[in-house]
Amino acid sequence: ILSSLGMSVGAINSGVQYRYITDEEAIQLKGDEARELIRERDEKAKKEGRLKYDHMSGVNLVECSKKEAYGCDVIYGTNNEYGFDYLRDNMVTNLDERVQGPRYFAIVDEADSILIDEARTPLIISTSAQASNEMYRDFANLVKSLQIEKHYSVDEKSNSVSLTDEGIDYVEKLLKVKNIYEDSQLAYHLDNALKAKELYRIDDEYMIRDGEVLIIDEFTGRAMTGRRYSEGLHQAIEAKEGVEVKRESRTMATITLQNYFRLYSYLSGMTGTALTEAEEFSSIYYLDTIVVPTNKPVVRKDHNDVVYRTEEGKFRAIIEDIKEHNKRGQPVLVGTTSVEKSEVLSMMLSKDGIRHEVLNAKYHEREAKIVSTAGQRGSVTIATNMAGRGTDIALGEGVTKLGGLYIIGSERHESRRIDNQLRGRSGRQGDPGESRFYVSFEDELMRLFGGDRMQMIMSQVGLDDDMPISMGILGRTIENAQKKVESHNYDIRKRLVEYDDVLNQQRDIIYGLRTNILEVGRESNSDAKTDLAKDMKYILDLDIEVLQDQLDGFTLSQKNTWEIPLLSELVFKLNPLDISVLKKVLDHIDFLVSSQLADDMGIDNVEERNLYIQIKNLLTEDVFEKAVKNLKFKNSIQFFRDLESKSVVERTRELKRVVLISFIEHIYAIGLAPMRELSKVLILQSIDRYWMEHLDNMQDLREGISLRNLAQRDPLVEYKNEGFSLFESMLNTIDENVVNRYFKVRVVRQEEQLRQPIQTEKQEVRSLTDNRPGKVEKQHTVKRSAQKVGRNDPCPCGSGKKYKKCCYPKYE
Repeated sequence: ILSSLGMSVGAINSGVQYRYITDEEAIQLKGDEARELIRERDEKAKKEGRLKYDHMSGVNLVECSKKEAYGCDVIYGTNNEYGFDYLRDNMVTNLDERVQGPRYFAIVDEADSILIDEARTPLIISTSAQASNEMYRDFANLVKSLQIEKHYSVDEKSNSVSLTDEGIDYVEKLLKVKNIYEDSQLAYHLDNALKAKELYRIDDEYMIRDGEVLIIDEFTGRAMTGRRYSEGLHQAIEAKEGVEVKRESRTMATITLQNYFRLYSYLSGMTGTALTEAEEFSSIYYLDTIVVPTNKPVVRKDHNDVVYRTEEGKFRAIIEDIKEHNKRGQPVLVGTTSVEKSEVLSMMLSKDGIRHEVLNAKYHEREAKIVSTAGQRGSVTIATNMAGRGTDIALGEGVTKLGGLYIIGSERHESRRIDNQLRGRSGRQGDPGESRFYVSFEDELMRLFGGDRMQMIMSQVGLDDDMPISMGILGRTIENAQKKVESHNYDIRKRLVEYDDVLNQQRDIIYGLRTNILEVGRESNSDAKTDLAKDMKYILDLDIEVLQDQLDGFTLSQKNTWEIPLLSELVFKLNPLDISVLKKVLDHIDFLVSSQLADDMGIDNVEERNLYIQIKNLLTEDVFEKAVKNLKFKNSIQFFRDLESKSVVERTRELKRVVLISFIEHIYAIGLAPMRELSKVLILQSIDRYWMEHLDNMQDLREGISLRNLAQRDPLVEYKNEGFSLFESMLNTIDENVVNRYFKVRVVRQEEQLRQPIQTEKQEVRSLTDNRPGKVEKQHTVKRSAQKVGRNDPCPCGSGKKYKKCCYPKYE
């Protein structure tokens, strides 16, 4: 009841093994279950507990369609799947393809794992880019000859590698270049190759299965199939390991879990270890943390840490401790921080003849069976990061009298929460249990974050490797080291949110624009009667300035409710997307005219000619010629000649009138219904194409923006300013692309499409026969479709002058 009340008001509940059913009386929700292992089990149990409620529930699995699952009152699924569904929903070309509904209320299980630990890794949908090149393998071989400290230095805290001056000279000599940083590709591949060599270790950050490099989740110890490092790092690791180097990818859509769950109107969660992260839940998610008392008192004995000078001495002590408890039949669970260390301990146990099970990324498929027997009498289990394994380890018969499950932590994790979660596998629901952590000065946590005090202690201790160290200061030093790492990671996540909020606002605008485009014109207006002659006469008498003033008030979000009095008959027939494109085209004419102004006096001949060429290219020549004839001109040359006697304002007005006529002609030629779909496709294609480029540009900006610190500028402020400029530029590019493609759209009849492959095949056969040795190619005369005006002929504009003395220099 307490936990349900807490979640119903939007809070993180810190407790263990409580039900979250009661609050659904008040709020229909969307639940999130992080642990795939127990998702189906919980779904069955919750359905049985909810028989008296009038709700439907669904599981986000393949057994039913996603749309059916999301249609339920309550849905259970994984956080990643929710995020990817959101991204995919914003890439569809038809609203009926969307699966997610409104995001109202979310309950996040293992909230600290999802909202904090996994928050640093964005969800990315990507597409294949260029084929992978041999430079990855070349640089993987090159860095083998580089020596640490001499040629490069490694900073494990910041996860970075940098060349020394001697290293730069050495690499430039090997590559035979003067400056390696002049070629961005060389620097890019070298940096990734060095990172792959020094910072990413097999069976720690990744593993190899069936010739494929798989990332190991640092929090769960599971292999993450389908996940890849970005920015060429994964390819560098593949080259290092000698497996197939796969193609690089480009980001199509991305979002962090932080920003995805902040889309919900109400957010709450639960976990057994939230109290240490209460500040982060409050500052980033605006959630309070409520501690719920355990169902039964915790009687587990948590022993003090045992500290050794070396890792080897620590491992020997762990083996002796396991053997001692195993003799009396007490089950033992050993937690490790990596696959590599779990296998070291496994090898040592096998050498001493102790039967045991190993649970890590390599044996993930046997997880359920291993966990189910971990509490049986005499069992020994070695597991990487038990955090999030998500199920009670049932104690076997007689185990309670032996002291319950004995937990051994082979190393302190950088987060106190993960250690608490490992301890929490024992002593659940009032059962007895024990826990003890073993630490060495060579552990990564102590080595990187132990500080000067730890160095001082190490220099004073002269004991043997097998002798444990007991000093009161050690416990505080270990805890301070963990706090230091937690603070460092919190700063990273907080900064990530601040930077991602910039992209998040831009993403909201783009996705909102896509939604508006998909929603407009859903009710077909293709039955509207068309009368081209009547509409054209109406346009010829139109006040262009008044029209543009009214267009300025148009937005797609108004959908079909918007009307232009002057174009009332046309608006009845046209789709809002067409009106939107018309607005873009008229704005583009303004831009072309203003950009060609030489000075306050007007337009000079060169710029005037460029302007007219651009307009003809925009509208296409055949469409433009039809439009000027509607204005009673013989051809485009006469039209442009007439414009020369007008002011800039009058020229702009006449050009816009031609555009409007061309616009209506084009729509009527293709048809109202087909044009509606074509407009939608054109705009969506442009948005998707340039949004993908924008994501690349924002990533490039993000990577280099930290250097602004050297100029005493705030990188975040600079990122916001330049990101805004890039976004505005992208929107302008989208509009320009739509405008330039709009009049070039042609409808190809189905029979023409069927003939085209046959014609192409004949052309290929002809080209093969025509290229035989000794074959003389027949020359063909290229005929001009339009009537050619001779240089000495009268100018078509009607001036009476010869064409070469009048309009020839301008229009040829």
